[in-house]
Amino acid sequence: MRTKEETPNVVGNIAIIFASLLMIALGSIMLIADDVKMVYFCYGAGGCLLVWGIWLISRYFLHKEFQQTTNYGFSVGTLVVILGAIDLIRAQDIADTIPTYLGILVLVEGVVMLQNTVQLKNLKGGLWMVSLVFSLLSVAASVVILLDIKHIISEHMAILYITQIVVGAFALFSLCCVGVRTKKYHRDVAKTVERNLEESEAWFDREETKTEVADEKEEEFTTEENHTESEE
Repeated sequence: MRTKEETPNVVGNIAIIFASLLMIALGSIMLIADDVKMVYFCYGAGGCLLVWGIWLISRYFLHKEFQQTTNYGFSVGTLVVILGAIDLIRAQDIADTIPTYLGILVLVEGVVMLQNTVQLKNLKGGLWMVSLVFSLLSVAASVVILLDIKHIISEHMAILYITQIVVGAFALFSLCCVGVRTKKYHRDVAKTVERNLEESEAWFDREETKTEVADEKEEEFTTEENHTESEE
């Protein structure tokens, strides 16, 4: 029987990895070559969404995920395909309002990192405080981007791209920390259970030995008593 730690949320993890890599790539390229048209990235993102959605739908059937009551791979895959198609059709319109979409992406990453912080704290991970600081800063940055407070983003797009790179990189780091800590936690639990079982078995062995010794002594006493009575 497969346990929860052996069946991670593949769809969610891939989504976070994809979003983080997209943010890092987009931010880095725009900082280096700001004359690149944003519409090209929209086409690229739309194509990636189509491929990912088709993969999710195929995986749902190939791995017989329909046998699991809580698996929504088909629904998510269909949604991603539709979003990818819309992205390809309305690429220019999306490119014109790209800061809004990037702000939403930063917000999603920040909230995910906040959940990672809670998970690290509960699993006694040493980096949970660092994760908390970066997650709160990411959420705050998304608010600044979405509201364009004091026109910081519209007048200084470089700030948006730098924010993307930092948030994307730390989102990947946070995901790795959670993965490593979760595996270590389950290994420790398994070792504790195994040690308790060994101690229980040792205790039962000792009790059985005591019982056998007591039975032997009782048998010897009974034999001696019978022998004494026969002599009399």
